[in-house]
Amino acid sequence: MKQPSFESPRALYEVLVGLFPSFAAEWDDDEWEDAINPPSFHCVFMSFAPIASEVLEQSSDGKRERFCALIDHLVECGGDRENAVSTCFLEHASQIGVRRLIQPYLSIAAKAELR
Repeated sequence: MKQPSFESPRALYEVLVGLFPSFAAEWDDDEWEDAINPPSFHCVFMSFAPIASEVLEQSSDGKRERFCALIDHLVECGGDRENAVSTCFLEHASQIGVRRLIQPYLSIAAKAELR
């Protein structure tokens, strides 16, 4: 599955909402209008983490696989995107209850960040 380049946190948010529509309820759309402190990739993952276990538990294996392809892609991108997914999601996977749900689908590089 070809992944978009995610040039902006908004693009990441939109893909996550496409996979997990309930994520939209966790987000205040006014945050996108904050010119001084616009949302970052880190902010998107920090907002997603609290619902991740619930939405991934309810998802099909195919949807989990697509989500993990997204995670793998962000890890491969490096920079802010990799740092955000690693520090705000993968490093807390056990704490937020998603490790067992995503581990089978992750790349070696993403698994290296998994805790």
